[in-house]
Amino acid sequence: MNLFAKTALASFLAAAVAVAALPASAQQAKPEDLLKLRQGLMQAVKSQWVPIAAFSQGKADLPANAAEMAANLSLLAKLAPIGWAKGTESLPNSATKPEAFGAKAGQFADGWKALETEAAKLADAAKVGPDAVKAQAANVGKLCKGCHEELKKD
Repeated sequence: MNLFAKTALASFLAAAVAVAALPASAQQAKPEDLLKLRQGLMQAVKSQWVPIAAFSQGKADLPANAAEMAANLSLLAKLAPIGWAKGTESLPNSATKPEAFGAKAGQFADGWKALETEAAKLADAAKVGPDAVKAQAANVGKLCKGCHEELKKD
């Protein structure tokens, strides 16, 4: 994992642990802070997913630490809902459509749970070999694309 990826992942995890460790009454973080957390989360997801996606598309070699990256992706998907709290849906610079917080909130939450599961399978596939990674990366990619097409602002 390169320095940027480690820094992005460490920053997100530190913020997520800090928010999760707060008592319920103190978890009413400022919406702007939650948006920053969410944006950091997406950078961390990107740092773990893009090298594997590039490999699956024939654009790069399989990262030596692909299993670790996929496991990190699974963990990030598990922690992700922290950054998508009510009150952040209409902030400037938010890339998430308001429906993700309302009518499609269940679908949005299910998408993160599915990503957690499929990324864990990707970590297992990375231990098997390149062909298994390519097959499972297609499943992860479909999840990402589906959510982005449905719930990300243009």
